[in-house]
Amino acid sequence: MVAKMNKEDFVPHLNSAFEVLPDGMEKVTIELVEVTDKSSGSLDSFSLLFKSESTAAFRHSTHMVRHPQMGELELFLGPVHTGKTDAVYYQAIFSAPREV
Repeated sequence: MVAKMNKEDFVPHLNSAFEVLPDGMEKVTIELVEVTDKSSGSLDSFSLLFKSESTAAFRHSTHMVRHPQMGELELFLGPVHTGKTDAVYYQAIFSAPREV
């Protein structure tokens, strides 16, 4: 069983680098720039926003992601439009029923 991740797992790593290993591409370095709580009612939910200086965008998919302290994670990441033009942005969304 996969351990449930929560936003508190990621907050200490804001502004730190993660490596993504997209299929068929060179590794891409992304920076965690935002952790947003989206919980409501009986649902625990949060999103992660990553920024990449690389112009080679990878597609929405489950990707292997590495971080020096967090280790290896499989995250479903995809590019998102933020209105910013300084980089490519990617988002991961987590959602699970709230534990009683």
